[in-house]
Amino acid sequence: MGKNIYIRFCGFQFDLANITVEPVLFLYMFANFLYFPSYQALIFNKVCMHSYNESFCEDLQHNESFKDDHAHEDNDVTSKTSYWTLNSNIALTTTSFFTTILFLGPFGDKWGRKVPVMLPCFGGLLSYLSAVLNAKFMAAPLVYLIVGPIMNGLCGGYIACLMAVYSFVGHISSPATKMIRVGIVEAMVFLAGAVGVFVSGPILEKEGYVVTFSLLCITTGVAIIYAAIWLENVQAATSEMLERESCGRAMLRFLSETLQCVRKTRRGWTLPALILQVLVLDVLMLCTSGDMDISLLYLRESLGFSQTMYGYVKGLDNFMRFSTLVLILPFVKKLTTVKDLPLVIFGLLSYAADFAITGLAQTKWLIFLAVIVGMFKGIPSAGLRANMSIMVSSEEQGRLFGLIAASESVVSLLASLLFNQLYPATLSFMPGLCYLLATGLITVMIFVVAFVHFKIKRVDLGETPYMNFQEEENQVVNDPAWWRPVGLGS
Repeated sequence: MGKNIYIRFCGFQFDLANITVEPVLFLYMFANFLYFPSYQALIFNKVCMHSYNESFCEDLQHNESFKDDHAHEDNDVTSKTSYWTLNSNIALTTTSFFTTILFLGPFGDKWGRKVPVMLPCFGGLLSYLSAVLNAKFMAAPLVYLIVGPIMNGLCGGYIACLMAVYSFVGHISSPATKMIRVGIVEAMVFLAGAVGVFVSGPILEKEGYVVTFSLLCITTGVAIIYAAIWLENVQAATSEMLERESCGRAMLRFLSETLQCVRKTRRGWTLPALILQVLVLDVLMLCTSGDMDISLLYLRESLGFSQTMYGYVKGLDNFMRFSTLVLILPFVKKLTTVKDLPLVIFGLLSYAADFAITGLAQTKWLIFLAVIVGMFKGIPSAGLRANMSIMVSSEEQGRLFGLIAASESVVSLLASLLFNQLYPATLSFMPGLCYLLATGLITVMIFVVAFVHFKIKRVDLGETPYMNFQEEENQVVNDPAWWRPVGLGS
């Protein structure tokens, strides 16, 4: 991070030094969102070509009448694609879980936050290089499809990237500006998703797999170079004992402190409230990961979506969530005194309606309607993380996000196991059943959040008051804001 660099725009002064990990996360997640549908399409094509010839596979993907005439072969390829997608997700999530818990956490606490931010980017680069080779040599054994996910997981994967970014931002932010910074970080994910999946279809259809994955290598390489040059290696205050501690002891200490965080006796109803909110986040991760695994197959098989149209739908979906988080949510918080959890409930209603419409859709325009109805589904994750952050002390922020990252890693694996087994089994009689089941799960979570909200209102939480965004912003802080107004003559 460089020294203060000010720019002026429309009467406001912006300090570029306040831009830290946001570009890294945008570039990393842009590549990740572009990678997932492209890699799923590569798996489909590679699986097909191992059983049939190239012209047959081409017609199976782009000729609707041919697909109808060869429904048995199409279902066979789809089932095998789900199987290898599941294997890839298992390879990624199992390795990333242990890397995140046993290595990146203690490394960041002892030696600084810079390497934990860069390492997942390096893993993504290796994964994309593996995808280039798989696309270049289509006749290579299918088992090579999981080499890239394994290397990515050993470097932490996207869950480690999110944890490292949240830790970095939490380290450099005061309590009053933390929500602003975290909100901007989450908005980068949605913006990256909007751009990534929106362009994935056209790039893949016009340029092919090799060019697409090569572009991802370049994008991730830029993120690594930016992080190496611009980011400071911010460090926590370490004791003399910690400086003498080996890496192995640091890992054991991190696990011990994490377990102590779980077992810690807390005043009032704080601990049950935290557990239930983590449960809601995990259910959302289950539904989101499952949707990512089957959405391309579902929309292509049931509604005839092309790769380009799929990219348009997912791009619009992420852009709507980005716009809601950056524009609508701050506007609502500024003009009202509504607490965080009622907004989470509203976002969950939007989420459930989105999945219900998607699961029952018989025409393409209903999928676009579902995207509009679900535009508020970016609120629950941000609201729950903010609310939980308020309910624990500043010394426990890293452990809290570490536990959330670990649980989401496990749930992501369970989602792959569940959805990739359930979707092929229900494809012949009710393709949208997975989405309807997800709707039911989210509906249950609405009642869970409502229960937590009313318990928090009635029970004294002691030292951890239930504040809303505006109350947190009103706290006095010393660190610089993202912007400040400047006089006309300055």
